[in-house]
Amino acid sequence: MAAEAPDPKTFASWEDAFQYPVAAARGMERQLRNDIGSNREKLRSLVGASYRDLLGTAESIIHMDGQMQQVESYIGDMGMRCNSRLLGKKAANFRAWDNDSKATDRERYAFASQLAVLRSCPEVITRLLRTHGSVLLAAKVLVISRLLHKKISQRGHPPRYLELLRNRLATLRRKLLTKIDRQLKSLESSDHALVEAMCAFSLATSSSSTDVLRHFHHIRQLAVSELGQREDDDKRISKSLQLVVKTLRDCQMIVPAQLARALETLKATPLMEGLDIQSLRELNLEIHQRWLGDDINSFTPYVRHDDLQKNEANRLLEQWAKTAFSSFLRDLREMVEKVENPAVVVQLRQELLELWLSNKRHSMGADPFDVLNGIRDAFNNRFKYLIHQHTANLSDVSASINTLLEDWNRVLSDTCPPMWDDAIISMDTGSGGKVLKDELSTRAYSRSEAVRIASTIYTNWLDGINSLEQLITQLQERKWADELDDMDDDDDTSEGLHNLLSKDDPHLLYKAFEDDLEQSFRMLRDVINDYVKNLQTNDREETSAQKSAFLVRVWRDIASRLPSIYRDVEPESPFIPLFQTQVSKTVLQNPTAHCDKRISKCLQHKQLQARILWEGDPQLPVLPSPWAFRLLHETVKSMTKFGVDIWTPRATDILKQQMRDALAPIVKKLPELPRQVNGHDANGESQVDEEEISRNPQEEAEVDPQDRDDEKDDEETRDGEKKKSEEEMKTHSKQKLSSAQKINGDHPSKPSGPSEEVVRDIKTQRLFDAVYLDYALSVKSRATTPDDSDNEIAPLPDLFDSAQRNILDDLEMEDVQQWNSNLDRMRKDAGAYWKRTELLFALLA
Repeated sequence: MAAEAPDPKTFASWEDAFQYPVAAARGMERQLRNDIGSNREKLRSLVGASYRDLLGTAESIIHMDGQMQQVESYIGDMGMRCNSRLLGKKAANFRAWDNDSKATDRERYAFASQLAVLRSCPEVITRLLRTHGSVLLAAKVLVISRLLHKKISQRGHPPRYLELLRNRLATLRRKLLTKIDRQLKSLESSDHALVEAMCAFSLATSSSSTDVLRHFHHIRQLAVSELGQREDDDKRISKSLQLVVKTLRDCQMIVPAQLARALETLKATPLMEGLDIQSLRELNLEIHQRWLGDDINSFTPYVRHDDLQKNEANRLLEQWAKTAFSSFLRDLREMVEKVENPAVVVQLRQELLELWLSNKRHSMGADPFDVLNGIRDAFNNRFKYLIHQHTANLSDVSASINTLLEDWNRVLSDTCPPMWDDAIISMDTGSGGKVLKDELSTRAYSRSEAVRIASTIYTNWLDGINSLEQLITQLQERKWADELDDMDDDDDTSEGLHNLLSKDDPHLLYKAFEDDLEQSFRMLRDVINDYVKNLQTNDREETSAQKSAFLVRVWRDIASRLPSIYRDVEPESPFIPLFQTQVSKTVLQNPTAHCDKRISKCLQHKQLQARILWEGDPQLPVLPSPWAFRLLHETVKSMTKFGVDIWTPRATDILKQQMRDALAPIVKKLPELPRQVNGHDANGESQVDEEEISRNPQEEAEVDPQDRDDEKDDEETRDGEKKKSEEEMKTHSKQKLSSAQKINGDHPSKPSGPSEEVVRDIKTQRLFDAVYLDYALSVKSRATTPDDSDNEIAPLPDLFDSAQRNILDDLEMEDVQQWNSNLDRMRKDAGAYWKRTELLFALLA
């Protein structure tokens, strides 16, 4: 297969063709000759076609040249035949003929068009006002209507209803000015809307830019006053400040540059040529405009737009700002004085301060710090007044206490159900036993109906006080960083403002709060002190004690829930011990009276029944007498009747001191045993047992029924001991009697007294009772126990010294040392017995 011939187009020079064999070179030669011949034929055909086109074009040019020459000859002939002067004369004559022939029709058409446009103007203005259209366009229509009315009125015979149109236009003018004023005083009006309203006012009243600015200030001042005096808007004072700030900003942005440009634009073109006027289809200007007359179609309003300079505008704005801020602060004070909710005061304060601090840089004409201090003073004074008003409401608590005390016997009392009864045992324990726990708490603290009423009133007052404290804390925690960052002041000024708003103001309110609380609680304490005097003079003792317990509970509830901002009141105020003393007197009245009777009966006995129970060597008492044990038992029962909640350690100490004072005369006569004797039977046996058990009917009636049951139980308990020691007691009494009584059936017995040994035993037992009562009635700070081996036993109180002295008087001098040892032993035994029995008298212990 022969090799493919190379392509000559790829050769860089003619020398590359001779690098191939001769056959290949000849093949390339033939290929080139063939290509040359082919290209020659193509070129020949292209040149021939172009030549034919050139011949056609030359023929067309020759034809056009002939036509142009012909046209030029025609035009030259026409110019020669035309005479411009002759044509001017013809045209002038035609116009004169046309004016003379159609003058009447033109006047009639002009009047009809003018009247049609004038009648349409009120409709256009009404539609624009009703649909909140452009007030500037309405003002332009009003100006056109005035021009048309004036032109029609100058005719010889104006139509009758022209006066009606004038009145209607006057009404629409007032409505338009009202709409302009409303737009000027609106907070939502943009800069463009304000400029448009100002231009509309200038057109409607032919006012200059200075007059427009004064009117704008006047309208904004009226708006500020109206907003501040509105009663139906909670945000009125905020809107008032917003309007003042917006007025300052708008005047600085609009006046005088934007206003001057807008007024100058009105003078640039005639009113009738404006696109807004041409677009009013009610006027049909495409028909009537050419008949209105040149004076109306070419009318351009004349307003002074360059009479207001920047300095004059700033001066007017500063004057207005002083008046506006004064009015705002006055309205603010009046408005704040009507706010009764402290939370609203705080919220309004925050809103106004945020608004003012964010726009303080626009405060031209007024010192921004004076305005800020005015706002602060208004809110601080009102808040202090509300604090004083709320704290003074603590008098409602004293009023409720007074009402409850006056209606004590008629309405309610300070009684509360017992701790455990059938109702509380069967109470529902669901939901975590909340109902049960609340009821137990109510009974444990003796929250009777009267206490709950007073507590509810105090709780409501305390809720208001806590809400005030939270609001003050909210003021203290409020950060003003965002608002202060928007200001152009330096860091020191910003920090000073922050301290002023978040530290100084809350501190001022806290101080006023504390002073008012101090005054309110002092007044409450004074009122309760007055109750102390009334209770001591006007009520029965039992009723007085119940009221005293009620007042103690009420004050305890108050003192346990004091406001957190006020912690200076004493939990135990001076009048509390007086109430506790009154309750203690009533509690001790029956137990001490019964004790006196029992001791008086014991003094009539010839033998000491408890002598058999003595122990040790020598034998000394180790148990108190029944009357002492029963005295403590009845006292605790009487204390329980008034409720266990009022017996605080201090109240218990008061009761113990009163009990000591009441027992002092009784204890002093213990050793002074009268030498009384009774008759004996034939065997010489004493009849003391019958006398000890028996009581006269009058004494029995004076004893409480519950006391009778207690005495009966105690006597049954002692029956066993009496039976066991009966023989021994008889023998002991026979040995100690000074003489024997011989009994005859017909003669009465002779009296005989106990021996000195029996008297001494009775005194010793009474002394042990006194020591036991000393432990029972001692306060914790001076109580002693048997385990206090390192401490010297406390001496007997003064009220029991007489018992010891009477016993020492009966002893010889050599027995005093032995008696002191016996006395120390009795003290330890009495202390040990009190330690074992003190839980039986829990309220006293």
